[in-house]
Amino acid sequence: MKRFLSNLNRGVSVVLALVVVLLVNWIVLTNPVRIDLSGRQYYSLSDKTTSLLKGLEHQVDVIVFFQEEHKLYHDIENLLEEYQYHSRNIHVEWVDPARDLAQTEKLAKQYGLTEAQVVVFDVDGKSKIVEQADLADIKMVKGRKDPILSAFKGEQAFSSAIQGLVQGETPKVYFLVGHGEKRVTEFDQVSGYTRIGTALVRDNLELAELLLTGEKKIPEDAAALIIAGPDKAMSAAEVDMVEDYLRRSGRVMILLDALKDGGLEPMLRRWGVGLRNDFVLDPENTLKGSDVYVLTYYEHPITMRMGGAGARFHLPRSVEPLLAEGGTGGEDDDRPTVVQLAMTSETSWSETQVDDMSPKYDEDTGDLRGSFSLAVAVERGAPQKMLDVQILPSRMVVFGDSDFISNGALTGGDQDLFMSAMNWLLDREELMAIAPKPIEEIKLSLTRKQLGKLFWINVAGIPLVAVAGGLLVWIRRRK
Repeated sequence: MKRFLSNLNRGVSVVLALVVVLLVNWIVLTNPVRIDLSGRQYYSLSDKTTSLLKGLEHQVDVIVFFQEEHKLYHDIENLLEEYQYHSRNIHVEWVDPARDLAQTEKLAKQYGLTEAQVVVFDVDGKSKIVEQADLADIKMVKGRKDPILSAFKGEQAFSSAIQGLVQGETPKVYFLVGHGEKRVTEFDQVSGYTRIGTALVRDNLELAELLLTGEKKIPEDAAALIIAGPDKAMSAAEVDMVEDYLRRSGRVMILLDALKDGGLEPMLRRWGVGLRNDFVLDPENTLKGSDVYVLTYYEHPITMRMGGAGARFHLPRSVEPLLAEGGTGGEDDDRPTVVQLAMTSETSWSETQVDDMSPKYDEDTGDLRGSFSLAVAVERGAPQKMLDVQILPSRMVVFGDSDFISNGALTGGDQDLFMSAMNWLLDREELMAIAPKPIEEIKLSLTRKQLGKLFWINVAGIPLVAVAGGLLVWIRRRK
């Protein structure tokens, strides 16, 4: 009987121990806690992203078209795990474009994909495509042939994509036509904008062309108006419609070319923007002589994500604030604020002899030397007496070139600058402030003497310690 009770006690103890283990596991599984103990906290999400994910009410399907061998694959994998941890509405599907050919072809048709190494976000049939160029900053390092990744921008790109898809109605952007403007329906390499139009549609925007003939004002559903490279002057009535829209908290982007009069100069002067009848040359930053490669940006929400990416303008004209503080005339609280965006180097000059086929700097003809602005951002808020009513500010971006985003000229830096300007105009800049995560290379540099010590410690030292320990045990047992 005593032996039976003893065995029963042991059995009950084992069962209770198993129950405790199962309870602990159940508690851990139902109440997971993740703690990032790494020094860099490389995949930790910002407060802005966690707030976005907590309020997520729609299912977000994420389709990753990346090969496992790609250098960004594991960064994307780890980051999406964090997104899934913070929201059960994030569903991720992995598709290897080199192996899952049937699935790749099916989804490529569904989302209009023309290349691999992209991440697609889908919410209720609306999609946003994030390309690999949007996920990391790439830079060249002296002494190395291949570029290296300097910063990972995955959180910024993913959160912006989700925010754009769940924000509600699709913003409608109008492109003005009728004055020789660039068109998003034109496939021509010089005058066409179909590539940048595709990027806008991928960013969940609706595009339409607008002819002002017969119109009384800009349509009420216009989230933004783009005037891209007019080569004929607009009528005074048309300019008045544009300015009236701008006064009504409108959002306007104007891209003006050198040597062409779009009829917008008087209106721009009233908004604090000055245009010279010139074109800017920068011998220090040029490939063909007539183009200007911009690497210097002033601090602004539009330029904060540019990093080291350059934008290439083609025979641009200068676009400058008329006053140091920005703006002109009127009450101080209603004065437009004008901020320079893209700057040339100090070796550039403003060429005023626009008909000269071989331009050179000549102070006597009115040429000016120095750093010039090729783009500005303009903002004007509501007067103080109207602050009790929620009124959005008027915003405008003016570029001194329209060719830099044409089909034949568009590069990664050009697209980044243009899309950042669009995001600012459409009040989408709140997630642009998520800082990229710098990628640090940790290298162990040892001298030949240190390598020698390391060799003898691993090859001779550790085995000898084990042998010595074994001998001591053997000696004690012999005694």
